[in-house]
Amino acid sequence: MTRLYSKQRARRAVFHTLLLRPPGQVAGFIGYVLLVRLLSEAEYGIYSLFYAVLPLLAAVASFGLEHTLRRYQPEYLKNGENRIADRLVRRIGLFRLASTAVVLALIYVSWPRVAGFFDLDGYRSVFVIFAGLALTHFQCTILTIALSSHLLQQHSLGMQALFSITKAALYAVAGYVWGIDLVTVFLIDLGAYLLLYAGLKYLYTTRADRRSGTADKLPPEDRRRLFKYGIFYNFNDAGTLPLRTRTDNFFIAAYLDPVAVGAYSFCTQLSQTIYRATPLKLLESVVRPLFFSLNYKKNVERVHVYFSLLTTFGFVLMVPIFLFVACWHRELVEVVFAGKFLEYAPLLALVFFFAAANSIDIPVTLVAQLKEKAHIILASRIFSLYNIAALLVLIPRMGIAGAMLASGSAQLMKHLFIWWFVRDLAVWRGAWRFIGRTLVAWVPFVALSLAARELLPLQPAVLLTIGVLLWGIAFALYMRYFALTSEQRELLATLFPGKETRFLRAFGVVH
Repeated sequence: MTRLYSKQRARRAVFHTLLLRPPGQVAGFIGYVLLVRLLSEAEYGIYSLFYAVLPLLAAVASFGLEHTLRRYQPEYLKNGENRIADRLVRRIGLFRLASTAVVLALIYVSWPRVAGFFDLDGYRSVFVIFAGLALTHFQCTILTIALSSHLLQQHSLGMQALFSITKAALYAVAGYVWGIDLVTVFLIDLGAYLLLYAGLKYLYTTRADRRSGTADKLPPEDRRRLFKYGIFYNFNDAGTLPLRTRTDNFFIAAYLDPVAVGAYSFCTQLSQTIYRATPLKLLESVVRPLFFSLNYKKNVERVHVYFSLLTTFGFVLMVPIFLFVACWHRELVEVVFAGKFLEYAPLLALVFFFAAANSIDIPVTLVAQLKEKAHIILASRIFSLYNIAALLVLIPRMGIAGAMLASGSAQLMKHLFIWWFVRDLAVWRGAWRFIGRTLVAWVPFVALSLAARELLPLQPAVLLTIGVLLWGIAFALYMRYFALTSEQRELLATLFPGKETRFLRAFGVVH
């Protein structure tokens, strides 16, 4: 491995990720809570419908650009061809800007015909603000991928943390001092995105090595290889669109109303916000380039070990969080979200069950991408047809619970389908041991939580405090004695032998 992807640089990237991601995640969660509390239920539904356009743009105007950059930029950087890697970043940025602008223009022109179908009449001026936000969003995504491939997480994550903190602070000031509405919210979001883009662009230009290497152009054979990969992922992204929870908002708006859209987005956004704070998601930007720099044909055993570790880390936090939400959902909504969407609180358990089950997405997809199985990932999009059919059948009968059931099960079947075709590399060692130990560790928490809710006539805030304390004790014991195998603890101690070992030891991750 070349100097760029040395253990020292990887450890530094992990350190900066663990240092800078949590403040951004906390600020993002606070911003989400503020929006739910400050906007009406219908306004939050309209806000969620607008943001459902982002996955539409990501799919329709994709051409596999971001996936191609994620997959091949680390390869060129590892080989010392930084000029080609930079050329790839610039070309993909321009293509993405043009393709997104074209789709946004088409939506704007067709607005009078389609807006009424989704109860968006009168919001065309808001869409203009959102269009600027969307253009900036995808440019920021490309720059973030580029910085991550250079293992410059301290810069990209620092800017993302500033982005989330800025939004949360402005939401609070506008909401509690001047008052807030949808136009104000989108103007705040646009300003924060412009700040993020300016910072990322400056940092990529000044901090990333863009001049090393001997070649200035992609060899013809590489062009064909990248083009083939991008075309596959263009169809992959289009097939993914019906599988995204934000896309479900359009079906809910068509069948129900903006309040139902807000309730659905409230539940799914909470699970996604929590999932993005898990160790697996936190370290994805570090793991991805390191994983893709492996030659899997020569490192089969290492891939097995890494896949097992990544899969375990996907479940090790999401399963306990699902159990907490299943036991304490009502108190959580009453206390944290001021009772907004309280009647939908029981549905949080269903959403978090699928969030826990679908945490296999990163390790499974990484292995498939490592083996360049883009056609398998494309074929897995067949479950988008199942999702559409299930949405059409279940929403009229079960409301937003039907949308949750359809979307969650479709995602799970898609991930299992991909795993089946890469199962020779995607081997989860110690799976049954992990399941058994998890059950043993968390049954007492569930029993005590249910007993406390039924037997203690206390205020919701007090009950929620009791639930958090019980969960904290159970989780500490789980991490120290049940969650990981001794081999996995030894591997983590080997990967992070520096000062960060003390942090891992404090949480019982290593002994």
